[in-house]
Amino acid sequence: MLEGLIEMKTILVAEALSDAEQAQLRAAAPDEEFLFAQTQDVTLEQLQDADILIGNVDSDLLKQTEHLEWMQLVSSGADYYTKEAELHDKFLATTATGCYGTGIAEYMVCMLLTMMKKIQTYLDFQRQQVWRDAGSVVSPMGKRVLIVGTGNLGTEFARRMRPFGCEIVGVRRRTGVCPPEYDRMCQMADLKSELPQADVVALCLPGTKETYHLFDAEMLSLCKEGAFLMNVGRGTVIPTEVFCSSTLMSRFGGVWVDVLEQEPLEDGDPLFSAENLIITPHITGGWHLDITRRNIMELCVRNLKAYLGGEPLEHVLDWSTGYCK
Repeated sequence: MLEGLIEMKTILVAEALSDAEQAQLRAAAPDEEFLFAQTQDVTLEQLQDADILIGNVDSDLLKQTEHLEWMQLVSSGADYYTKEAELHDKFLATTATGCYGTGIAEYMVCMLLTMMKKIQTYLDFQRQQVWRDAGSVVSPMGKRVLIVGTGNLGTEFARRMRPFGCEIVGVRRRTGVCPPEYDRMCQMADLKSELPQADVVALCLPGTKETYHLFDAEMLSLCKEGAFLMNVGRGTVIPTEVFCSSTLMSRFGGVWVDVLEQEPLEDGDPLFSAENLIITPHITGGWHLDITRRNIMELCVRNLKAYLGGEPLEHVLDWSTGYCK
């Protein structure tokens, strides 16, 4: 190789992208070689050739890579990878933190109102072909909303609940200035004293050692009678067995989870008929929303340009904590 000649990078994109989206990436790195593949079809041979990976692939394949330099995840969470010690510091990784907030927050508002207004009950009445009044319902007006995990997801939800006239309280790991979306900010040490006061408990936590089974039966028993519980962070935050406790579940006005400890649930799983529980199949964080897809593509383009230009990257993963640095 001639002195000063820059070696071409091989960029493996492990996502089903449209022609226009592929063109966006090519335009960001016109001098590099691209290989596009479906996530489930990525082979070890392709990974062995790649310098850069955009997308989420099987961790067992990643363990065998030889010269992968950087992986851009298209998920905001990275716990699937950080739990694998063999991957720690093997290559640089960045997440799609901040790309999903709009989509997930919209679902959170939708599902909270669904529970408060007994929409699920009325849909059941319609299927039963009966005309029946389900009685009193709840307004979000003036309620105290406790958001546990105040990153992008929690803050986007806080922003959308503000017009309802709620009191917004955040819980986070770090101390610091309270963001304008919240009325008050607490630390994790305050959680047990805050739960009994909250009308809505929204869990937006990542999957880490510290959050594993954090909301067990003991913690959930501290929640106010009639409170509404939502989990959109990671399923490992709530152990599965609590959903099978009718005594515990009946204390809530409603419970909605988009994430579970074991996914997917098999058809006919008893959890589908658990009392007072609404389950959606981990769809709030997918690429269903056009804005989410646009956000992810724009982040990938920015980080790709930055990496090739030797500039700092956005949302660099700290392998030891599972959070971004």
